[in-house]
Amino acid sequence: MMKVLFATDGSKKDQHARELVAAARWPFGTEIELFGVVRPVGLAVTGDLVDRDLRNFEHELEFLAHSLPQPGCTVRWQIAVGEPAEEIAARARALKADLVVVGNRGRGPLAATVLGSVSAGVIDRAPCPVLVARHTAIDRIVLADDGSVGAGAAAAFLDEWRIFADASLEVVTVVDVGHPLSVTGDPPMAFAGEHPPYMQLIKEERERARETAAARANGLKARPRTIKTSVRVGDAAEEILTAAHDFAADLIVVGSRGQTGAARFFAGSVARRVLLGAKCSVLIARGSIQAERGPDRTDGLGVLTR
Repeated sequence: MMKVLFATDGSKKDQHARELVAAARWPFGTEIELFGVVRPVGLAVTGDLVDRDLRNFEHELEFLAHSLPQPGCTVRWQIAVGEPAEEIAARARALKADLVVVGNRGRGPLAATVLGSVSAGVIDRAPCPVLVARHTAIDRIVLADDGSVGAGAAAAFLDEWRIFADASLEVVTVVDVGHPLSVTGDPPMAFAGEHPPYMQLIKEERERARETAAARANGLKARPRTIKTSVRVGDAAEEILTAAHDFAADLIVVGSRGQTGAARFFAGSVARRVLLGAKCSVLIARGSIQAERGPDRTDGLGVLTR
């Protein structure tokens, strides 16, 4: 069973996220909570939701819940007042959510889901993976892998979650060793001091990256789907985005933390650059807290069981 928190403002601009949540093959018994946040006057950036009637907003979420055809799932809706990123993350913790879904754009508190601070704030605070939805389906996935614990958690989600089971997958590993300090000014350039030649380092890292990608692909469960691997050299975020474009990916999956040195793929700025630069959906994976879940609770403002 999964617990999914879908943060929405109820607007039509959340359509991709709504359609994705509605169409996904959630496991039987999944609990989906629609969560809306209203800013108090002191926090409002625009006037869109300052005077919004909470009861009307609740009715909007209830209507949206009825539009999510999820046999075997429970759909509830909940409203909070406060700073959106903090409230969404806090609700994810209280719900012990396995996944938070946010839309690409919206009005009011979620108006800057991608280009502003809300999605980044949720990703920084949430105790579980966060999916920023830009497509209505997930048929082709790029998994960015540096061999780290974070990448391992991302791969586990792809393996275990039914919603990803049938998608074609490309495991992408990037060799990002930065630029060498030139000694002679002529290629091949070498690092100063006792470091090995730059081209030799690239060769070694390429081989290490191939092993990482192959091991990850081999470790995934056998399914009737396509799995390919690729190794790229360059800036980590740019190469991940290029790989997603070349693969026509619907989703990029990255871990929330990475290793240092030549494999510094997912340290904060890279994941954020992928999030901001991607045209497809992005899943920032963190460790699941499903194992820590206690007894089920029903504490939403409304509940709909299908």
